[in-house]
Parts: sequence; C-alpha cells; structure tokens
Amino acid sequence: MFEVVFALGTNGSQGFTRLGWSAVTILAAAGGIFFLSLALKTQDRRGVCGDNVG
Repeated sequence: MFEVVFALGTNGSQGFTRLGWSAVTILAAAGGIFFLSLALKTQDRRGVCGDNVG
C-alpha cells in the first residue's frame, strides 16, 4: 500500500517541486520503511541449519 502511494506521489510531485505531493511521497516512504522494520522484527531468527542466531 505504502509503496503504491509512494510511486504515485513521486510522479505527482514533479521532481519534488510540488509541496503537497512531496509531503505525501515522504510520508509514504517513511510508513513503508516503518512497517517493513516491524515485519523484520517478528521474523523467525533461525539460521540456514536451524541454529538460533540471535
């Protein structure tokens, strides 16, 4: 979801010269990175051989 909004916002911002679309683009990128970090925190932390890494 955030990636789609980011892509559309990048096109609408016209090189980050339009303030509203630029803000939407930056917020969408930040939201996507935030939720990706949450997903990676909850991911299983086993190595290739099933050893606990962390």
